[in-house]
Amino acid sequence: MAGLTTAALLGRTGSHEVVVLEHAEGFGEVGYGIGLYPLGSAVFHALGSYGELARRSTTFATYEVHGPDGQLLQTVDLGALLADFGPMLGVTRADIIDVLLSSVPAGAMRFGHHAVAVQAVGGGVAVTTAHGETFEGDVAVAADGMHSALRASIFGDVQPHDTGFDAWMWWAPPGAVLPDVVAEYWGPSAFVGLYPMTRGINVAVAVPRELSPSPDADPAAIIAALQSTVAEHAPAAGAIAGLWEAGGSKPFLWPMQDVRAPDITALDDRVALCGDSGIGFLPTAGVGASNALRSAAALAYDLSLADAASAPLAVARWRQRVRKLVDKNQEDSRELAKVMMVKHGATSAVVNAVMKHAPVTMMTSSIVKSMQVPF
Repeated sequence: MAGLTTAALLGRTGSHEVVVLEHAEGFGEVGYGIGLYPLGSAVFHALGSYGELARRSTTFATYEVHGPDGQLLQTVDLGALLADFGPMLGVTRADIIDVLLSSVPAGAMRFGHHAVAVQAVGGGVAVTTAHGETFEGDVAVAADGMHSALRASIFGDVQPHDTGFDAWMWWAPPGAVLPDVVAEYWGPSAFVGLYPMTRGINVAVAVPRELSPSPDADPAAIIAALQSTVAEHAPAAGAIAGLWEAGGSKPFLWPMQDVRAPDITALDDRVALCGDSGIGFLPTAGVGASNALRSAAALAYDLSLADAASAPLAVARWRQRVRKLVDKNQEDSRELAKVMMVKHGATSAVVNAVMKHAPVTMMTSSIVKSMQVPF
């Protein structure tokens, strides 16, 4: 998403040539649902495609936190919280990519090109693919995700931040929650999130890694194992009708880890690590995609003011513009994970008691702040 956003916005200047190296042979039904804050969706106004994004989205009006027994601990009116910025949208990753792709300059995409290394060459950089091809340019944008090969080629292995939980994602039929309500159940050793989208409910179930089913099991066995764990630790969610169906599709395993690169620029500021390749996000605050989109827009803006000679200065300005804000949003997602995903009953009871009185928005204050200040 960060790479497509940078290419789409920078390509509109008419004086910057962009090339997008994409590992996949093509885009299809990739990933699951994303909660998109106005922080990120605002980028589509600049692309002239916000209406199309909204058409493919649901609008989240309410966020609910429930205890393991189903007790409603807290309700957040998302419309009121975000009234000055715009709605929070629920949209599939596939739809976001499709809308972005429609704005990328014709001929810019190079599908089936897995970028694996980047190095300084003369007055620019060279990106090498897994097939040995080389692409040279003034600046490279590493937007290849949490397990970035380009980041590894510069900094080596970066130790991830690990919560000790695994999350599993699948689509369930509509009906388990209202179409504009995000509902989460926080229990000891079991977290369940229900996120309504246009194609159904994106179900997210997180359990401690030692209770996580084998990814080699068949889909029915994986869901049965997860339902058994949830029924024990968060029985209200375990009993929701229709939730424990995946239509035969295999649930997606998402280890609850994130990463932070030593820096988000490299090679004398001729490489920008944008999105999860530089500062990766847990899904706990639902703000990773929004930060990737907004960071990419900021990068495209700074590069739009540059020519080949001043491109490194533009990348350096971008680092100063976004680093602290995105770092803080990442910290919020980590802090939220500590209360959303706990292992022991005693800790869960304390969290539930606190959640009755302390607004969850206290732990996500920097997200709202980042919509109020320049990126």
